[in-house]
Amino acid sequence: MRGYRTKRRRRLGLTMSVPDILSTHDVAHFCAVTPRTVLRWVDAGVLPGFQTGGGRRRIQKDDLIRFMRGRGMVLPDELLPSRNRVAIVDDDLLHVQMMQRVLLSMAPHLEIRTAADGFSAGALLFSFRPHLVFLDLVMPGLDGFDVCRRIRAEPDFGNTGVCIVTAHMSAPVRRRLHELGADECLSKPFRRADIRPVLDKYTPAPAGKRLAVVP
Repeated sequence: MRGYRTKRRRRLGLTMSVPDILSTHDVAHFCAVTPRTVLRWVDAGVLPGFQTGGGRRRIQKDDLIRFMRGRGMVLPDELLPSRNRVAIVDDDLLHVQMMQRVLLSMAPHLEIRTAADGFSAGALLFSFRPHLVFLDLVMPGLDGFDVCRRIRAEPDFGNTGVCIVTAHMSAPVRRRLHELGADECLSKPFRRADIRPVLDKYTPAPAGKRLAVVP
């Protein structure tokens, strides 16, 4: 099995694009399960699939992505969208909406996801794998300092930019956040001009290059 998966990894790895139609073995590779488990998912209707003329099961890549995200499964890099991904973790709906408008006015094709509590934030970070996180420091049931520390302790987020946004900024708070691994700190209220350099620094698209349109 290990040799087989190594070959699948070479065929489906980061150096090659993943096909739109996947076999049960491909899905098993991405989900770290056996092909028999994938067949059970398809037969039970929990994972959409279809049969070829030869009776083999096939799964649409987009259906697999929705399936994995819906169950909080970590998406491998091969399946992540090519467009830049930004997460906003904040329980203030008006502020979240304002942030979304500002970000999309600067980069219309960003993929943005939001979370309003600690549990949702954890699930979002692992399933969405953002390039950049805007994190409110003070939220009910969420310690922004602890979230920042946890992000930096997770190897999968080594390249993720963390920008703390708070109305409670001070020199000691800023110093502690940087010690915990925060990349940027913004004080509320902030200006549009404060956001642009953060977005450009931590989203990987080359400068001036338009990203793929969000469906």
